[in-house]
Amino acid sequence: MSHVEAEIKLAGETFDELYQRLIAAGCTLELVTPRHFEDNWLFDTPTRSLLASRQALRVRLRDDLPQATLTHKGPPAGTAGNEAKGQQEQGRQAKVREEIELTVSDGRALMRLLERLGFEKVFRYQKFRTTYRLTHPTGLTLWAMFDETPIGWFLELEGDETTLERLVAQLGLGPGDYLTDAYPRLQAERCRAAGCPLEDMTFTLPTGNGR
Repeated sequence: MSHVEAEIKLAGETFDELYQRLIAAGCTLELVTPRHFEDNWLFDTPTRSLLASRQALRVRLRDDLPQATLTHKGPPAGTAGNEAKGQQEQGRQAKVREEIELTVSDGRALMRLLERLGFEKVFRYQKFRTTYRLTHPTGLTLWAMFDETPIGWFLELEGDETTLERLVAQLGLGPGDYLTDAYPRLQAERCRAAGCPLEDMTFTLPTGNGR
């Protein structure tokens, strides 16, 4: 499956704080996927060519599903090409990129295959996620994912670019009110601020895939 997604993140102290922000704005939230554990592994080439081109190759394991998901994230729109495209990216309210996803029956075998093909595990991050379908009184509908991570609570809003930008306007949010960085970049900035090398963003859990 291939699609283009736009997303932003809101940070909060608790799940309830983030949830109530949406309710106060008149949004309706319909539970789609109950809280579950996700274990994510990023792969790259030995020369880190994917990182250099702002792409990502991820294997995701979940404790509520037997299958794994392999995802390729293309570079954010406007990061490649001429100066006008770069200026277009700066004017965007959300990160917009193409994603290609497929489901694989055996996640561990998939990761071994990627390593046999020369890819390396470069980063691991974990979270507990609860997914809702969000509907705004104006008729806007998109996804709302509440993430409990080792570095705090986040609400990720995801949909097509036009719908997301309209919702951002309805919520009265400015660029300084939300994040567009992915979790690996947020963790990298956190480690850099602490003056330490990049560490995996993981909970204190037994070694394994969370099952």
